Amino acid sequence: GRVEAISQQVQACAFGQASASLAAGHAAGRGRDEVAEALTGLSGWLTGERGDPGDWPGLEALAPARSRTGRHGAILLPFRALLSAIEAARR
Repeated sequence: GRVEAISQQVQACAFGQASASLAAGHAAGRGRDEVAEALTGLSGWLTGERGDPGDWPGLEALAPARSRTGRHGAILLPFRALLSAIEAARR
C-alpha cells in the first residue's frame, strides 16, 4: 500500500516540527520502501555518513541540525512513525 493521507499532532522542537512537516507534506503516494529509503538517507546524512539526505524533498533545510546530535532523534521520529504506520496497515 501507499500513503493516502496523514494526520499528526506534533509536540517537538523546531527541527522535529520541520521534519514532521516535510514527512507529511510529501508522504502522499509513497510506499513503504520509499519511506524506509528516506529514513535511511536522512539518518546517514545527519550523522555525516553520506553527503546528501536523499531524494525526499526539502530535507536540506535541516542542515543546521547536523551538528546538533541531540536533535537527531526528533528529526528522525516522524519518518520512523510513518514507516511504522505503513507497516502496521499492511498487517
